[in-house]
Amino acid sequence: MPERVTLFVYDLSQGMARSMSLGLVGRQIDAIYHTSVVIFGREFYYGQGIMSSIPGTTPHGNPIQRVDMGETEIPQEVFMELMDNMRETYTADAYHLLDNNCNNFSNDVCQFLVGRPIPSNITSLPADFLNTPFGQAMRPMIEGMFGPSRHTPSPSPVSSSSLPAGPAAVTTVSDLMQLRTLIQNNPATVVYFTSATCPPCRVIAPIYEELVQAKGGQIKGVKVDVGMAQAIGREYEVRSTPTFMFFLRGTKFSQFSGADQAELRSSIDLLIYSAHPGQFFLFSLFPHNTFLPTENGLSEQEVKQLDKIHAWLKKRQAAKTNPSAEPTLGELGPTWKPLLGKLTGLLPYENQFPLLDIMRMLILHPKIAEVYAKDGNLTLVHMFNLVADKGNDGARPTALMTLRLACNAFGTPLLGTYVLSSAAREATKQLLVTTLLSPVAQQRQTAASLAFDIGVKLAQSRSERTDTATPSLSEGPLKDLEEEWTMECLSAIAAAIEKEDSEEIVHRLVASVANFIYMEENHSGAVLMNILELPKTLDGKIDSNVVKTATIVGLCREVQEMVRTAVAEQARNNQ
Repeated sequence: MPERVTLFVYDLSQGMARSMSLGLVGRQIDAIYHTSVVIFGREFYYGQGIMSSIPGTTPHGNPIQRVDMGETEIPQEVFMELMDNMRETYTADAYHLLDNNCNNFSNDVCQFLVGRPIPSNITSLPADFLNTPFGQAMRPMIEGMFGPSRHTPSPSPVSSSSLPAGPAAVTTVSDLMQLRTLIQNNPATVVYFTSATCPPCRVIAPIYEELVQAKGGQIKGVKVDVGMAQAIGREYEVRSTPTFMFFLRGTKFSQFSGADQAELRSSIDLLIYSAHPGQFFLFSLFPHNTFLPTENGLSEQEVKQLDKIHAWLKKRQAAKTNPSAEPTLGELGPTWKPLLGKLTGLLPYENQFPLLDIMRMLILHPKIAEVYAKDGNLTLVHMFNLVADKGNDGARPTALMTLRLACNAFGTPLLGTYVLSSAAREATKQLLVTTLLSPVAQQRQTAASLAFDIGVKLAQSRSERTDTATPSLSEGPLKDLEEEWTMECLSAIAAAIEKEDSEEIVHRLVASVANFIYMEENHSGAVLMNILELPKTLDGKIDSNVVKTATIVGLCREVQEMVRTAVAEQARNNQ
């Protein structure tokens, strides 16, 4: 059932700003805004950390305005998980009067819940204030209390006819501490490293600014001239320009170098998707067919079919908390699969990731999974092969979403068996091997999840010799995976473990090894792991503190013992 989202707007000046601002600061300021978000019967706001109260009972008095932000399908438990995650960013110590305040918090929450920002007159107030003489005079005192501000005041007065349509889309930074503060205080930040002598930079710069402006506050755009800010260039190891770095909640998410417009667009889209999960991405970013080339747009009937897919997915999301709301396949529309096939043909590879986002959600339905498991067009095979063909230099968001699609295929037994069947297994293996050593951490993490899903499927096929849910698991399509195919996958997993420095990714990879070698008949996988010195590698990960959590250390020890036991048993059998 949809939940109403309301923005409560308060005036901390209690009317004084409206009556005194013109004479004091030289500009009319209607209010000193404080905002909060009301949902699920509580009012959420940011001050001394993230707080909540019964609506209307906060210390800020009565709201001067209640803004209806719309309805959300996000379940309450998902929203509360978001609040827990946001507490890492919106701490009491991280509060900044100008850059990281209650209105930034409300804006992030509303973006997550309904996919739209709060009114711009609220979020632009700090920049408006600093562009007054009084604001510029007050800036040193404010920054002395809260640290540097990202807002750059206008260098000189300009006429109203020459003002841009809104506040500057991209903030220019030359101070290392200011850049660190921006990255830490924004959930999604893009840093564009440029230099005055770089011709490609002049080509990509206006496109970058346009993209940041178009996202309506969902990301923070930053520009750094490494010729002027050499300390920043050294800190972030910028070796060429243009370079773009993407940060998610203060942690480096991805980067690429070069003036690749398509890569920039898709990387920004992926960053927004990851910062604001739970939205149906294709529809929130690309209404109807505006993301398609003009000459290859959709017909009116196809647009209606796209809307039906959107409505079906929203209804299915709502059914997680209300099973009676589960939509029927009839509600999905009769031409959903041909339409998705058409979109696959129309969209360039680098723009396919929103389409893959739809597909990965659709295949979680058993009947739709069955359609793709019996698909004579080998749709999933072609998508997996595209990632392998493009390699790690291809469009990274599309590769990542393809991996997520592959992982979701294991959500139903039949489709999980299909992607390991003779028709699809080579494409699945190539997808896994290509991405396990990706330079992008999130790709490696998802590839590790795919390795784990494959391992679980193999372990099940060995332990359940009679499988009534998916016939022939051990006697049919998975039987001949016991040798060459699994050895290639295991070799890639072992190489990935050796190079990996993320404990979480190592955890998934080691767990996948455990499943791959579980109940092997001839111990070939365990012997291979011994030849490739996996036990020694795991000792190194533990000794170097890459792996330090007790449960993960325990899993590593368990896999070491599985390998030693299997090798010893094979040696006895060969005597």
